[in-house]
Amino acid sequence: MCALPVGTVAGELFAGAGLGPVTRERVALPLLRLAPLPYLGYALRPGLAVSLLLLVLSGAGSAYTLGPDQWFVRAVPQELRGRAMTVLSAGLMTAQGLGMALAGVVGQEAGVRTAVAGAGAAGVLCCCGPAVVARATQGREAAADRGRPKAETGLPRI
Repeated sequence: MCALPVGTVAGELFAGAGLGPVTRERVALPLLRLAPLPYLGYALRPGLAVSLLLLVLSGAGSAYTLGPDQWFVRAVPQELRGRAMTVLSAGLMTAQGLGMALAGVVGQEAGVRTAVAGAGAAGVLCCCGPAVVARATQGREAAADRGRPKAETGLPRI
């Protein structure tokens, strides 16, 4: 039961302490797309050791959250940040709770391995869309920044 959180803590500690802010933001989208992939391994009916490894790997992929957290902080005005973080946290907890309830129903009816593999497939599908949108948004912002004088982009003048 603790393999996923162990992977999450390890991944976030490594990304938070071992990677710089720019690198953390750069790896966020690839990690977002890769984090649910290990769950697909449950379709192969792994034993305990492989199941633990799959959960640790998926948990480590949760380090992707460090990038979007920074995007969110930059996007929300200082005076609204506390309320915005509250709404964000409540939405995330609600979605996670509903996901766990749905996984429980699927697990009850179809079995744990099917539920976990299905969650992995759903996760890959659900994560790729936002990652593509975020990448496109970043591309548009970068293009707009190239057209502005350096003083407007926040870059130091040389």
